[in-house]
Amino acid sequence: MKTTQQYKSLFSPFKINELEFKNRILLAPMGDNLCNKDGSISKKQENYFLARAEGGCAGIILGSVGVSRPAGQATPLELSLASDSLIKKYKKFVKLMHKNDCKVIAQIKHAGSKAAYAASIGVPFLVPSLKEMSSKDIEHGRNMVEKLTPEEMNAFVSNLKGAGNFKVMDSEDIRKVINQFKYAAERAYKADLDGIEIHAGHGYIISSFLSKATNLRTDQYGGSLENRMRLLDEIIDAIRTKVPRNFPIIVRLDGEEINIKNGLTTSETCRIAKHIESKIDAIHVSSYANPASGPDFTKAPLNHKKEGFMKVTSLIKNAVKIPIIAVGRIEPEKADGYISEGKFNFLAMGRKLLADANLPNKLKNNKLHHVKPCQYSYECVSRIFLNGQMVCASDVGLGKKDKNYSKRKLIIVGAGPAGLELALQAAKRNIKVSIYEKQEFIGGNLIGASLIYKPYRELLNYYQASIKNKLIDLHLKTELLLVDIEKEFLNDQDIIIASGGVPCSSISNAVNIQSWLNPIIIDNKGDIDSVELAIKEKKYNNCAILGTDTIQLHLAAFLNSIGINVSLVRNSKVIGGSMPVVLRWKVLDELADHVPVISEKEYVDREFDITFDAMFESKTNLSKFDTIGDSKHGLAYIPQTTKDAVKYFK
Repeated sequence: MKTTQQYKSLFSPFKINELEFKNRILLAPMGDNLCNKDGSISKKQENYFLARAEGGCAGIILGSVGVSRPAGQATPLELSLASDSLIKKYKKFVKLMHKNDCKVIAQIKHAGSKAAYAASIGVPFLVPSLKEMSSKDIEHGRNMVEKLTPEEMNAFVSNLKGAGNFKVMDSEDIRKVINQFKYAAERAYKADLDGIEIHAGHGYIISSFLSKATNLRTDQYGGSLENRMRLLDEIIDAIRTKVPRNFPIIVRLDGEEINIKNGLTTSETCRIAKHIESKIDAIHVSSYANPASGPDFTKAPLNHKKEGFMKVTSLIKNAVKIPIIAVGRIEPEKADGYISEGKFNFLAMGRKLLADANLPNKLKNNKLHHVKPCQYSYECVSRIFLNGQMVCASDVGLGKKDKNYSKRKLIIVGAGPAGLELALQAAKRNIKVSIYEKQEFIGGNLIGASLIYKPYRELLNYYQASIKNKLIDLHLKTELLLVDIEKEFLNDQDIIIASGGVPCSSISNAVNIQSWLNPIIIDNKGDIDSVELAIKEKKYNNCAILGTDTIQLHLAAFLNSIGINVSLVRNSKVIGGSMPVVLRWKVLDELADHVPVISEKEYVDREFDITFDAMFESKTNLSKFDTIGDSKHGLAYIPQTTKDAVKYFK
């Protein structure tokens, strides 16, 4: 394979056992809750995986494939290898992936104490031993639940139907689970999958035996690390009786357990890795954090910190000679260096490959700036947590095939996030676009959003690079008025008003955040660093923010980070109700000791240098736009979110 100079190591071939991968990029295993009711791969899943295969991934690791059903089942629609009837369906899928030179690994698991769906229908949680929750964890759990909306609470409660229905595994249960793993692996082999990954992390059944925090047994499966490893040992040995030695077996291990009393340590994991090394073919290093604490979800396994697992990955790599798969917010350019230095052998990416299925091909063609970034909104995992289907804030058409589209030309008014996304979606479908922006720079409200939540800065950079497209004619410093649209444009052009909502305020003495930012943004020609510096120079001492939803929380975090004392004025029961729940837990935890939430009465009784509001009125509600809706042109109103850019083409 021809490799790029910039990513020479990342695009070099490498083997696990005798299985050769064309490069080092793998789609990380993620539960998606997208499969068919029988546990087979649905058409939507197939589209989702196929897009990543066509995008250049060397392999995909199917996440959370159950070895039994419904026992051990964490979500209603998770993949399964629990029945021979599924073999034929998997064969068809694997053949499709292989056409793109993309290998398929099944991550097989039994969720144990995390099998919420199974428990909700009366199947007990299987555990190595019973453990009392500490008062601290009970308080953590209460705090998690208190931050849910009523709708989220309904979904969450469905996961609690089996709470307390635990069964301590006896020898018969252990033997049954071992056999379930053994026969699931055999089915994977018969289905022509390229290998399996045994999930021995994240609090699932094998992990619960490995960790002293959850394994309090006094028999041969508890106590010493040697005993706690016994279940994993016996599962690997049983699988080896059913598959050839050249069939790759990967084991996913937690490098450590974070904020868990008596949790698995890195030194223990290194010993486990060394112990199983001769019987397996690769180790996939993850980590786990306290499941009773909402903010800990973004410490592990969904670490928000860049390269959060690199230290434990390097230690395990030094302990063994078999290939190591790394994961956890590692940028491709850094991964290339780490691979060349021998710190790991493969890079598994989850959220990055959700955001842009074509990431590998773009890297190979030296188009890093054209890679659409993850926005770290945690919408993907928040949906799964509440039994929904996986979505992605960046790939808003996840799992959907692009339909043929017959439009000839589009006129887009406004180069904010919705207008930019729509232009790129149109160009992707070979539609010519003219986009008109009254400022001398693009970005619109995304500039302000990028200021207050840093992950959006990469999204802005992506649009700035990708809008340079031969099918997109960008007109800056050009304000296109509705009267001009009516007079000048032809029938074969659809007109899209994508100039965002209209800032407004709920009280007279408040300043809308976007109205406040716009002059600063214009003065600094859209340069975020200059805008941030200009805000710091205003030297506000304290401010109030009306409301406690997503924009307000991000704004509070930003203003607090630059030294302004911030108070949030509560106007609803749930704080951050529109923010994905996993991100909400993280943000509220970070604000807890720095930003007070006050009542409207407290706000009236206090003095602030400035009060911010974050209300917007949709332009679809404004009478001056009504007349164009009856014109001879097609017209779509696009709100601020980019999701409607894809909906426009459906």
